[in-house]
Amino acid sequence: MWPTKVLRQFELVPPNPEESDLYGAYNKLLNFYFPPDSDFSVFPRYLKAGWKEPADYVFFFEILLENKPVFVLELKAPSAIKFLSTRSGADAQIRTRLGDLADHCPLATLHGVSSIGTKLCFYTIDKATMEVTPEQLMPHPNRVTDIAPANRWDCDILEPEGETRLNAVFQGITEKCGEIATNDSN
Repeated sequence: MWPTKVLRQFELVPPNPEESDLYGAYNKLLNFYFPPDSDFSVFPRYLKAGWKEPADYVFFFEILLENKPVFVLELKAPSAIKFLSTRSGADAQIRTRLGDLADHCPLATLHGVSSIGTKLCFYTIDKATMEVTPEQLMPHPNRVTDIAPANRWDCDILEPEGETRLNAVFQGITEKCGEIATNDSN
């Protein structure tokens, strides 16, 4: 179970939240797993979204190990799950970000999560092949196609399955990063 202080931060999120209402809760959670007194840093970022309106920005968190990315979490408001366009935008954004960061990651695999509210979709990119999972669905040339089905956000961070899955990713990252530190000191 998440610590009480992390859960309390999620409980403080208002009903029908905007994306920014979730920043504090996710920041608290990420800093619990990657505390300031460790070699990790939780780095919130805003980037201009190149494929949307010029004033639109993408917000995400990067977990850095000595300024090298080891995890990415992108956030969207819960209402984004309802629309093909916002889900496909979230999918495209996390894929692009993983591709941008993969070469800088010290691990063989860079992990990412697209979070729509508290619903999670898990991604990885293999640095050797640049293959991203889950597989990208391609649009039909003449029909509207759901290229990011809502069921890809298949667990909730506040439910046991979501907590277990995210915890496993975080533990895997810290173990792999520990192996790097051990190898570097030998």
